[in-house]
Amino acid sequence: MLKKSLRIIGINPGTRYLGIAVFQDWDLLDWRVKLLEGKWSKKKIDRVIDMICEYIELYDLNTIVLKKLHPSRSSNNLRLLVSRIKSLAVRKKIKVYEYSIKELEEIFINDERHNKKNLAEKMVSDYPCLIHELEKEKAHKNRNPYHLRMFEAVALGAACFQKQLA
Repeated sequence: MLKKSLRIIGINPGTRYLGIAVFQDWDLLDWRVKLLEGKWSKKKIDRVIDMICEYIELYDLNTIVLKKLHPSRSSNNLRLLVSRIKSLAVRKKIKVYEYSIKELEEIFINDERHNKKNLAEKMVSDYPCLIHELEKEKAHKNRNPYHLRMFEAVALGAACFQKQLA
């Protein structure tokens, strides 16, 4: 049984987009994709860290959940960003968890074919307020899976909460 409320930020890190979802326990409070404009630089990383700090303060967060990077599909810049996020968590005394997409699919998608689209649909079934985001994603015909980043962030936060209850 949980003694203290979990206040979670799920982060799907990227060098161009950042998927974010904020939870208090199972309740989804905020969700979005942040566009990270400009060339990759120390200044850009600092902006991302500042953005995450704002969420931590605004929602009094005590848990960060990150999408686990795939070793062959991630750049040095992305690894650096994740490292900085983890360092921020240590400084702020915030717990950090990581889940891979495969782990999220195993948690949320039962007998169906595991893919990101099915994961997004499962998040909509659990959080109906996300239906408009799914419709936007379908309208783009997956040319740029912009909104899927946000659905993955939602799945990260929800998975963390479920695992903490177990």
